[in-house]
Amino acid sequence: MAQFTFTNNTYAGEALAGFMASTLLEADSVKRGLLTVINDVKARKVILDVDDDVVLQNPSGIFTDQGTTAHQTESYLDPVVYEFMKQEQWDKLAQSWEAQALKPGAFMDYEGVVDLSDFMVQRYLTKIQIANERLYWLGKSATKEAAFTADFPGLLPSIAAASGVYKVGLSKPATSLAATAIDANGIVTVTVADTSTLADGDVVTITGVTGTSKDTTNGAPGIPIQGQSYFIQIAGATSFKLVRNYNEVNSRKPATFSGTATAVTVNYINVSNVLQVLGSVYAQLDPADRIQEDFNLQIPLHVGYAYAQAQANKALNVINAFTDMKKMDYLGIPLQIMNHWQANTILGARSSNLFLGVDLLGDASELSTVYLKPYTNDNVVRMKARMKAAVNFKFTNELFYLSA
Repeated sequence: MAQFTFTNNTYAGEALAGFMASTLLEADSVKRGLLTVINDVKARKVILDVDDDVVLQNPSGIFTDQGTTAHQTESYLDPVVYEFMKQEQWDKLAQSWEAQALKPGAFMDYEGVVDLSDFMVQRYLTKIQIANERLYWLGKSATKEAAFTADFPGLLPSIAAASGVYKVGLSKPATSLAATAIDANGIVTVTVADTSTLADGDVVTITGVTGTSKDTTNGAPGIPIQGQSYFIQIAGATSFKLVRNYNEVNSRKPATFSGTATAVTVNYINVSNVLQVLGSVYAQLDPADRIQEDFNLQIPLHVGYAYAQAQANKALNVINAFTDMKKMDYLGIPLQIMNHWQANTILGARSSNLFLGVDLLGDASELSTVYLKPYTNDNVVRMKARMKAAVNFKFTNELFYLSA
């Protein structure tokens, strides 16, 4: 991708201009063109939303306006500045990072060429990209890497809260189950139905919670279980266990709980219903949107797996049905698998309707590293990445949103 340059006047060290662009613009969905990137967003940027009808009139020698009123509203990109800062001891880094580049017979634990560009790529850049990807879509409240104080609602929460968006829920018999209890070990007991439509590894989203159940995966006092999603294991004909919070897919921490719940609704998209869900979504999309070249259905990773499995299951008398890669589209509409996303959610949107604002050339954007020994005699390396970003959408009536 293009490398951006900027002048860094305030930090003694190595300014890594190319990597600055990478932290913000190489998040997964940006690389795939699912967001429209606007650079040089230094303060609030106004995005004008204009819509009007078309009236075909009788021919006339005198110009006569069609008489409709153009509807004009505004949405905004309000940029937020946030930072990543890290200090590492040099001799510890040398053993793991630079040793492979040293000459045979010379270990040089305490001295060496500080090529911190490679260091940043290998050690932190990918994690910063993932953190930004989560931040853009899920917002600060659902991004555990985000500890800054400014508001950053994220695209999915903003779309869910916006009026005018076409919204669909999962509270239907084929995509939800009623449960009478969640115990302190995360065992969910269903009521009228059984667990035959669920399988090990499915991802369920918990809503409609009555009780005191909290998720303590990351320590007490925990977070409300309402709205959380979990990988499951079937425990019996009418019960299953919540094994891991979907937000811990990278850390792989087992889910732990405190308190209990006496009633919940279990929502899910899996192999048993994914074709029905996608068929329902397709039927409800506005034809004017779904025929556009930049229109996509964005789905979480587990829904993509379910769709691939369902294709294999339906492929009767097809050689290699369970070994060949499955095409991720539905009746010609691209399905974009989102790796760091919200579970049991489908978004239909044009990339030209979703915006990411950044300011790569401004003073608030900086990625630099410094080896302190020549300056302070401290044998440490410091890294600082300051970023500036904002996300929003324009036309609410061109968005389709399905969630629990």
